[in-house]
Amino acid sequence: MSTVVDIISRLRAMAGQFRPAEAEVAKIVLEDPFFAGRASIAELADRAGVSQPSVTRFCRALGCESLRDFKFKLAQNLAVGTNYIKQPERLDDDVAHLAQRVMNVILDGIALARDQLDHQAVRQAIEIIAETRRLDIYGVGGASHGVAMDAYYRFFRLDIPCACYGDNHLQRMSASTLGPGDTVLAICNSGHIREVLESAEIAQQYGAKLIAVTKSDTPLARLADVPVLVDVPEDPDIFKPTASRLAQIAVMDVLATGVAVRRGAVVHEKLRRIRHNLIPVHAITPQPRSTEPTPKSHRRKRSRT
Repeated sequence: MSTVVDIISRLRAMAGQFRPAEAEVAKIVLEDPFFAGRASIAELADRAGVSQPSVTRFCRALGCESLRDFKFKLAQNLAVGTNYIKQPERLDDDVAHLAQRVMNVILDGIALARDQLDHQAVRQAIEIIAETRRLDIYGVGGASHGVAMDAYYRFFRLDIPCACYGDNHLQRMSASTLGPGDTVLAICNSGHIREVLESAEIAQQYGAKLIAVTKSDTPLARLADVPVLVDVPEDPDIFKPTASRLAQIAVMDVLATGVAVRRGAVVHEKLRRIRHNLIPVHAITPQPRSTEPTPKSHRRKRSRT
């Protein structure tokens, strides 16, 4: 796989190394990279107030063969979106205001997920997981794998044999060993990750059920036997938490609680055992008293009677 050149980082790192005319072009590119990505050499030179050959020299200084090569590499940067290109605003020094802003994003995302939740789909997912012989959880990438791990921590305590896989090779191997009576819980916010889709299809081929926590109208949602849809938009402020991730974790708690209630006494006993064996870990162990004799110099002198 070829490495994508981060031309924006290279441009920022070279600040102060350009000739004066090239520095003017660099300034225009950083101020409005979307204009630079679509402008002709004449338009870029005109806005920077330099000659067209200066634009060409600027591109070559960055290691690009031509303006066309530069614009191609710049387009790869621009694909991440405006919010990741423009310089961030100064952080809010008011911690109370900062906490309110961040917490409101979390609360709004969870409330939206609650209001749009398909209760019939949730019921079906709970029934399948409660009766499954084995539960394999798939999630690729930082956010989805984090949710998948959180789901694993919830479900393994409910007397369900389960595992969590974030590596696509291990997902394919896992899917190949599943069969009727087994279940895949696939977590993918975009619903388009090829590795997750392929592993899910392999599992279904051998008779396993597929529950997907994803967005609506996505390949994964259409593939799933039971799609549990979470359509939570992300906040444009890239410094704020990923709202969809936190909403998905809340949905995992709904599923896990439903499965625990459905499995009843067996889960109650396992949770009792877990709690019983964690008490020594959580308890504060008193420090043992020293058995060494007190030095003579520290002993209290007794008065003779």
